[in-house]
Amino acid sequence: MALNIGRVKKIDKLPHESLRPLDYGSYTITGTAGTLLSFADTGSPGSKDALPAGAKSFRGTLETGAVRARLDGTAVTATEGELIEVGTQMILDVAEMSLPQSFIRTGGASGVLRGHFFDIEPTVLVGG
Repeated sequence: MALNIGRVKKIDKLPHESLRPLDYGSYTITGTAGTLLSFADTGSPGSKDALPAGAKSFRGTLETGAVRARLDGTAVTATEGELIEVGTQMILDVAEMSLPQSFIRTGGASGVLRGHFFDIEPTVLVGG
């Protein structure tokens, strides 16, 4: 199941599995609330200015540790916010990655989100 965080659209299958990514990103979401980009692992884009040129979407999978997210500018907590379970595929609009948003892990294990940046709109990735 995929979650389009920017538009909260759930789907079962992603088209375009043969797309060529622009870059790769890895983000370890810890117990301190922050934007997704603030959790960038070494070598991954950690600011809007560092995002791959031409990137319009990011598709990744939450591999470890459930997390919560808030996209309305309100700080998320470990018990308040949209729950994102391990194994969820996330489609993010790159233009929205630096907007007021916050992520946090829900338990003792940090959430690791790994995926790729693409030069196509997120709605194309989710078939919208």
